[in-house]
Amino acid sequence: MGGSAKPRRPRAAPAASRVRGPGAKKAKKDRDALFGCLMFLGIGGGIVLMALGTMLWGDDAWQWAARNWPGGAYAFAVCLGVAAPLLVALFLRALDGVGRKAWRTSPARTLAWTVLAVLAVASLLAFLSLAFDAMDSGKRKHRSVAPSWVFAHYPWLWAVGIASTLASAVLLVWLMVVLSRRADAART
Repeated sequence: MGGSAKPRRPRAAPAASRVRGPGAKKAKKDRDALFGCLMFLGIGGGIVLMALGTMLWGDDAWQWAARNWPGGAYAFAVCLGVAAPLLVALFLRALDGVGRKAWRTSPARTLAWTVLAVLAVASLLAFLSLAFDAMDSGKRKHRSVAPSWVFAHYPWLWAVGIASTLASAVLLVWLMVVLSRRADAART
């Protein structure tokens, strides 16, 4: 009969669940350190993949787009510019579905959100490598690196890509605001 003296008051938690031992702090520190190391390795790996992607397939992808894409390389840049904010939004939504409590309650769904987040980041890395390939490598007095093929043939392609990215980001934010206002109006 370990209830409270006042009626309708829940019982106090057992002492074992209120007091944490010294090992709990160390375990949390270890988890945080492991997460930090994984983030560092992930960011470093992303940078390496971007550099390799630009060197290995960047110019080939732009040459293919210039020959085969309807509208040429400029239309391909517009499509990439529209896709970038959508991939960022998809990544943020996937991160929202992943959390500590979500892993405990539904591990399969959380694993699916994690895989979706990783795929969105991989697509963003490919986008960034193509975007960096479209820009000039620098206008220095003594250039040691020749400009990429896409910059030599389409020097204003980067501006088209940035303009389409900004325009699609503004439209995406506007759409999210409209949808959230409609959802709020439907609730009331």
